[in-house]
Amino acid sequence: MKEAYGWRGLFLVGILPAFVALLVRWWVKEPERWTHAHEQQAIPLTAIFHGDLRRATLVGSALVFVAVFGFWGSTNWAPTLIRELPDLKGQDPATLTKYVSYAIMALNAGAIFGYLGFAPLADRFGRRPVFAFMCLGSVIMSPVTYLMPSSYVGVLMLLPILGFFNSGIFSGFPIYLPELYPTQLRATGLGFCFNAGRVLASAAPFLTGWLVTTLGTFGRAASTISLIYLLGLAVLFFAPETKGRRLPD
Repeated sequence: MKEAYGWRGLFLVGILPAFVALLVRWWVKEPERWTHAHEQQAIPLTAIFHGDLRRATLVGSALVFVAVFGFWGSTNWAPTLIRELPDLKGQDPATLTKYVSYAIMALNAGAIFGYLGFAPLADRFGRRPVFAFMCLGSVIMSPVTYLMPSSYVGVLMLLPILGFFNSGIFSGFPIYLPELYPTQLRATGLGFCFNAGRVLASAAPFLTGWLVTTLGTFGRAASTISLIYLLGLAVLFFAPETKGRRLPD
């Protein structure tokens, strides 16, 4: 029975958050500020590109682009990188799958700490410094993880640190992006930035594939992709700091 279901059981577990969303929908009331704002006349999407909001929209979209591009272009190839490690050559497919599973669990374990750590760090040091910390950590840890170790154990020790940085950065967007927009445009601005960034970053896996043929290995390709985080550091020079500020009306 266990072998018959295998990984399929995880898809059943994945349904559970949908039920949590229903509970939130039923029991959590909308804030009065939001309700009052949406009783007013609707504001068009183009409003997020007017005045000071243009800067917020461009900065937010660029940061999401960097985070998603770096994540998709490097960590999504982790299973292939694990299978190419010299000390795993010659292993049977079942054993290789087990090693890959442990590696992904290690990566995700670090990601959990990154997700949980962003908010308290941002409250302590500010949004921009923590985004910079995550970008800097990602651009350093990608080549360290994929180029330096030659053994499975070495990679396994580094993957949680990489996961902390290049996954933890995503916890910053639900915190930072809503703080850039007034109430009537808050959901619109956040949704646009996050999805525009994802659409632009969709080329990352294809670019990684091209880099593999050009540079010769997945490790070199993933490390090259991680240079995108330098763009994130540059974008932060134009990002407004919102720590301690009241949400715009």
